[in-house]
Order: sequence, then C-alpha cells, then structure tokens
Amino acid sequence: MKLTDSLRYFLRDLKLPKSKESGKYQIFSGNEENLNKNGATLLEERISLFNGRTNSIRCFSVDDLNSMILDKDQITATSIYDCGFRGVWDGKLVYVKVNDGVSRKFACREIAVATEMGTHRNVHRLLGCCLHTKSPVLVYEWEEKGTLKSRITNLKGHSKEILEWKDRLRIAWEIAHAVAYLHTAFDLPIVHRCLKPENVYLDQDDSVRLSGFSLCISIPAGKKDVEDAVIGTWSYAAPDYMISGRVAESSDVYSFGAILLVLLTGKFPSTIYHSNQGRVSLSEWVAECHAVNCLADVVDPTITRNGPIADEVHLKEIVELALSCSAADGECRPTMVDVATQLKDIIISSSDSR
Repeated sequence: MKLTDSLRYFLRDLKLPKSKESGKYQIFSGNEENLNKNGATLLEERISLFNGRTNSIRCFSVDDLNSMILDKDQITATSIYDCGFRGVWDGKLVYVKVNDGVSRKFACREIAVATEMGTHRNVHRLLGCCLHTKSPVLVYEWEEKGTLKSRITNLKGHSKEILEWKDRLRIAWEIAHAVAYLHTAFDLPIVHRCLKPENVYLDQDDSVRLSGFSLCISIPAGKKDVEDAVIGTWSYAAPDYMISGRVAESSDVYSFGAILLVLLTGKFPSTIYHSNQGRVSLSEWVAECHAVNCLADVVDPTITRNGPIADEVHLKEIVELALSCSAADGECRPTMVDVATQLKDIIISSSDSR
C-alpha cells in the first residue's frame, strides 16, 4: 500500500473534531496543508519507531486550542525551544506546548513516543495534539509542581517546598523505572537522548512525570547503537556519544547519572568546580570526595539542614551508583534495568533500617 493510502487511512482513524466556536484568544491558526504534512510525518515516525503500532491520539482543532488558553500573556518555558500556555480543557488544567524552533519531525516524534509511553505511571500524560498548525501543538496535563530543576533551584525567586532525601531517592527510582521501560518495552529499544531535570515534571504528590521525547531514537534490531547527529544538552550528554555520534542505551545511563548527582548535591553539571586537582566537573568533584571519604561535603545542604543523613552506607551506595552511571566508557555503565533495581533495593533497605 502506498504511503499516500496509508496516510489517508491514518488521518481517517484520528477522528478529527469539527470546529467549535472560536475562543477568547486567537493565538493559533492552521490549515489542511499542515494537517497533511504533519500527519504524514507522524505516520513515518510511528512506523520507524514502533513498526506502525499505534495507541489512540486525540486530535484537537485550532479552535479547541484557542478556547483552552487562560491568558495569552502567561507563557511558560522550560527551554529555548519548549514554551507554551496554561489552559483549561474539560474542566482540568492543561499545558499547551508550542514547539517553537523544533522541526516537524521532532515534534511528531514526541507525539509518537509520548503516546506509546502514556500507560506508564511516571510519564507526563499527553492528552492530544493539533496537526493543523505549522508545527504540531501538544496538549499535556498540567503539573502544578513544575520541573525537577525548578524544585532543586529557586529559578524565579519563589519559595519552593524542599525535596527531602527519601523523596529524592524515590524520584531517582521513578525516573530510572520510566527510562528502563523506554529501553525494554518495545520491539526496538528507544533511547531518550535528552534526560535532564527540565524534562522531569513532578505532580502534586512529587511523583515523576517524564517528558521531552522529541529527540528519542530507536536502536536497530541486532545492534547496540546507532549513528546520528549529536544533539541534546551537552552537560548531560555522554562523552562517547559527543565524540562519536553513536547513540546507545548507555547514553541515557550517563545522563541519568548526571541527574542522580544533581539530586544528591543540589548542583548542576554545567558548572566547573575547583578542587586540589584544579578545575573539575561535578562528577570528578564527587569522585574526589568519595576517594577521601568526605561524602558529607557533597550532599545538598538543604536536605541536611536538620542534621546529616543518618545512613552513610546507603549514601555511599548512591554515590557509587551515580559515578558508575557517569563512567566515561559506555561499556562500563550499568543498564537502566540494573540501575532501577539497585535503587529499589537501596530504598527498601534504608526504610528497613529506620
């Protein structure tokens, strides 16, 4: 069957809604040409990543989008490419995500992966999308607590509830569990390629909602890695990927190791630190502290404000796990399944020791 025929059936199955009366703000516009181009690209992404396997997608009209927006001037941004509006749909708050500067291909890839990952409890729930706009607009559930980065650092000067040590351990495990699922649940392993605190949302109970799937890539059957352009956030990107352009599951493991260090230290890998060895990275600084048994120095002071972490054995295990994930050689890193298992064991063991 030709692609044009596949696209015709694909668009028919989306059950596109009829236009509604225009909303208060006329922010979005679109046309049938965009629908056809976006629909074709989305179909290609679903075939490439999931062999055409599909979960249902709700397709919003442009009028639907315009009717959602609560305030056209209230724009939320988590990166230079990811911005959007706070809105309401069906009586619930939503995040209307605009992929400004992101290619049609990457926006459609995010739709494809987020839809397939939607059954996992630790994934940011995609409610639907609009394909009539120039680049697809995505509609997600609104997560009031914001991103993990905003909870670790006081970005806008607002007072935020401190994440306690036990919460950070659980958050780390939930991220690991979601990424392990991404690597193992489908016919082909899918690599996230953009794991960072900005792509981890927290719900009202501080449970993880992993997001940001636009840069995902699949590993071909029988292969350990795939060559592609080097993209993502450099401070969280694996050095072997940055050098060779080869993406592997271990690339995500490195990024996760950086996130685990952020949760532990409250510091970010983009900063250069000073030590007896001169200017070093965050992982090198933590490794030095580990080597001289000064782990208390690396712990985020906000979680030791009432005294040191009681169980230094489990603290050491977390540091060693983070450093093994951050190994320069991808072959030396554990798998995400192993990481999730180790974290779960540490959480259970630390709970039993209290």
